[in-house]
Amino acid sequence: MNEEEKYFDYTMMPGKELRKQKSINDGEPIISIITGYYNCKNYIRETANSIINQTFPYWEWIIINDGSTEEGTKETLDEIAKLDSRIKVYHEKNRGRIATRDYAITKAKCDLLFILDADDAIDRTMLECSYWTLQTNPKASWVYADMVNFDGQEFLWRKIFDSDTEKRENILPVCSLVRKQAILDVGGYGAVDEDVHEDWHLWLRMLEKGYFPIRMNYYGFWYRKKKEGGILDSINKDKKRDEHARKEIAKQAEKIKDKVFAIQFPTTTKSNYDSYPYTFEWNRKPINKKGEKIRLLFIFPWFKVGGADKFNLDLISRLDQSKFDITIVTTEVSEYVWRQKFEKYGEVFDLTSFLHRQDWPAFIHYLMKTRNIDIVMESNSYFGFYVTPWLKSEFPEVVFTDYLHSENRSWRNGEYPRDSTAIDGFLDRTYTCTKVLRESMKKNMGRTIDNVETVYIGVDEEEFDQFKVNISDNQDLAKVKDKLNGKKTILFLCRISEEKRPIFIVKVFKKLLEKDNQLMLLVVGDGPELKEMKNIAKKDGVSENIIFFGMQKNVKPFYKIADVTVICSLVEGLTITTYESLAMGTPVVTADVGGQKELVDNTCGSVVENIQTAENGYYNRGYQDEEINRYVKAIEEVLNNPKLKDNCREKVLNGYTVNHMVETFTKEFEEFAKEGSKINPQSIVNKDLYKQYLVLYNQLDIRNYFPQEGGNYSETESLKAYKISQIKGKLWQNPVWRAFIKFLQKTGLMKLIKKAKIKEKVKKII
Repeated sequence: MNEEEKYFDYTMMPGKELRKQKSINDGEPIISIITGYYNCKNYIRETANSIINQTFPYWEWIIINDGSTEEGTKETLDEIAKLDSRIKVYHEKNRGRIATRDYAITKAKCDLLFILDADDAIDRTMLECSYWTLQTNPKASWVYADMVNFDGQEFLWRKIFDSDTEKRENILPVCSLVRKQAILDVGGYGAVDEDVHEDWHLWLRMLEKGYFPIRMNYYGFWYRKKKEGGILDSINKDKKRDEHARKEIAKQAEKIKDKVFAIQFPTTTKSNYDSYPYTFEWNRKPINKKGEKIRLLFIFPWFKVGGADKFNLDLISRLDQSKFDITIVTTEVSEYVWRQKFEKYGEVFDLTSFLHRQDWPAFIHYLMKTRNIDIVMESNSYFGFYVTPWLKSEFPEVVFTDYLHSENRSWRNGEYPRDSTAIDGFLDRTYTCTKVLRESMKKNMGRTIDNVETVYIGVDEEEFDQFKVNISDNQDLAKVKDKLNGKKTILFLCRISEEKRPIFIVKVFKKLLEKDNQLMLLVVGDGPELKEMKNIAKKDGVSENIIFFGMQKNVKPFYKIADVTVICSLVEGLTITTYESLAMGTPVVTADVGGQKELVDNTCGSVVENIQTAENGYYNRGYQDEEINRYVKAIEEVLNNPKLKDNCREKVLNGYTVNHMVETFTKEFEEFAKEGSKINPQSIVNKDLYKQYLVLYNQLDIRNYFPQEGGNYSETESLKAYKISQIKGKLWQNPVWRAFIKFLQKTGLMKLIKKAKIKEKVKKII
């Protein structure tokens, strides 16, 4: 099971509830949703909810009742029609599913058709994302999203599009936004009979004509996979019908002579990195009234499992929904891990999943305009910092803020705090998670900190309470509980990556075992260094005393059973692990990095001064004995002082809780909404500079995607290059890889490698 499957919540089907919030529908519809209905009374309400809940209100929904035989069908559909004036129901005699779809098309006002069956559902943003990806890719003929199979069977469907594969197996979902003219051009659905898979045949006919799709890289379509099966299953189970269907499909597949390529995010197309930001042509009214609520736009990199993401979720989930309306934009490629958690509290747009880079500024601009955004908060999004000056010049009345977790001087001369300092003239407020970071920005970066405020991320003291947690709450831990009896346990809980020094903690633990072999090290987390950490533990002969648990959803039982939590990182802000551990009554031994000592002192743990630092040896594995001994001594002292446990929770309750953090931001946001931006509009008038700033970002951050536009390139090279681009994207997220590339560039080796590649290509040509 991959991380997406592990975290995905199938109970969050988007049509379960009808949202109270209604969008303002200005003008004629842009999209015609067409649905053939036959005996789906048990499901149609959920489908309706998912449509009415859409963030894009410019639609009409045409439902054709194809002579349903269920009792109460007419009454059910008429009730649904009363829910919204955009819903139109036509009661007809039974003519079959194919003819019904074609009939629905004749009733459609719009040039864009959204095909949706009566028992399925769509994500809140499906129409909006589909519309804008088609608008920004005018040569494409239809767009679809990855698929969630739910109800009778539960699994995620994420397939890279390949036209050769499509000839043999239908990997395209029925739910798509299609240009009407393209469907009409290939004869609609009625070009085949009822015993053929009409969706599959339609896609093959469109591919034959050279039409190509866009695949959005997020789970926008929920397909009800009923246990009793649907039309497709009934055809497959009937030998005669199945044979006929296969022959028709094979006959059509043979007509596709050329390879057809899709635009697939993220992404099989090269963005125009030199393009200046622009704005969409959009003249409709905002979809909400100004002043009705405080409208917040958050710009984050992704929804991963980590301290910064936990802070984002804590803040968003606890803001009063009656006062605030939330839109979230993400700007980095990542797996579908925590996204659903955020979708509970706001509308979510992962820009990497449906837009090219050159279109990102325009889409954010569109969101701010259509949502009447009052406040923007950016945190840890590299792109977010670069787009802020231009956005501020476009919306001078909007308040822009940012939240900073830590500085890393080994990466971009200070990382995000340095970016924040560069654009401080556009920010009404910067928030830091520690006082030490605030002072460092002043001392080391020349930041005027009058508008910089420290707000601690905090912890949920009600959730992280040892008296409300049982070891058995975590099955993995419960299985090894007996092995831990009578032994003292050390907890190492984090992402297992270079900056956390997982190899260093193994060396420290080895030294501790030499003095006391009744110790256990619990390693909780996953990451690029996990494999090496296991190998080093085995090589050093300490594997028997280390238990690797991998990534865990519920970490509270680990804090409860641990005698001490150790943080030996080179770079931190103030870790969520520290907050959680202390709240659970477990002392912390931590490196003196970031703002760790603002929370940890000798009353609840120990602070250790590192010898190795990010500046003097980020990737140095030659750990000094003196530093190892410092940690050994600190851990021993904490383990031998059980009284420290009594002080831990009290320390957190004194101003370091999530509730305190949320109260602070609520007051800040309410004041900003009332007073507006205090930045002088005359100081943000150099729009050409701000546009060039974005071009600079794009040039520095090109992600090695290979060029491809729908229609004409070679056979398997495209898929191979796509997979390579995915691998490169993941490598780039690893600080070790970035440091390696930086080393090659600094030493001139990168130029030599590139020259060698060029020479090799020349030889092949000759």
